[in-house]
Amino acid sequence: MIDADGSKPRRLTNRPGIDVFPVWSPDGSKIAYHSKPLIFAIFLMNATGSDPVNLTDVRTSTDVHPAWSPYSAKIAFTSTRDCNSEIYVMNADSTGVVNLTNHPETDFFPSWSADSKELVFVSQRDVKREIYIMNADGSKQTRLTNNDSSDEWPAWSSDGQHIAFTSRRDGNEEIYMMSTDGSNQTNLTDHPADDNYADWPPKSEGGHS
Repeated sequence: MIDADGSKPRRLTNRPGIDVFPVWSPDGSKIAYHSKPLIFAIFLMNATGSDPVNLTDVRTSTDVHPAWSPYSAKIAFTSTRDCNSEIYVMNADSTGVVNLTNHPETDFFPSWSADSKELVFVSQRDVKREIYIMNADGSKQTRLTNNDSSDEWPAWSSDGQHIAFTSRRDGNEEIYMMSTDGSNQTNLTDHPADDNYADWPPKSEGGHS
């Protein structure tokens, strides 16, 4: 972790294996991440790095891509515990685990809407990777993108109005943005080098992201 100006780097984890993909809880008190002592699992620690806890101690599946709900109550994640990659959700204390997608093809990388009522995710149920949206209970799974190349890594804006994502439709990876119904898909980066993994700033006190 570092300060916002790049100063004071400090190490938060110190254990055998790999610790990656850290995501802050919306209240700033916790950090979720996936860790691989033997097989990837979702871990939770205090913002200081103390008291790490394995939330998905299944040991027979890969659990990755934690995504906090906006009010810190739930964590969505990707898991292979049903023999293929699916979107799951659990309470932040690891209870109440539910498979939301339950589809024979690969689903992964969830991102919450600002009001916690919906999630976007990536699916290969149409052969290539596309962005889908669903209700927070897994109902009404609907495709938002549809082109001949891969669309992936969605990130819902903190004001709830837009979804950023990575697309290869222009021959290399670019950052795109669209409305939450899939309309108005726009290339934001348009650069010969690869651009990917977009993210949004938190909502400010004035209500804008």
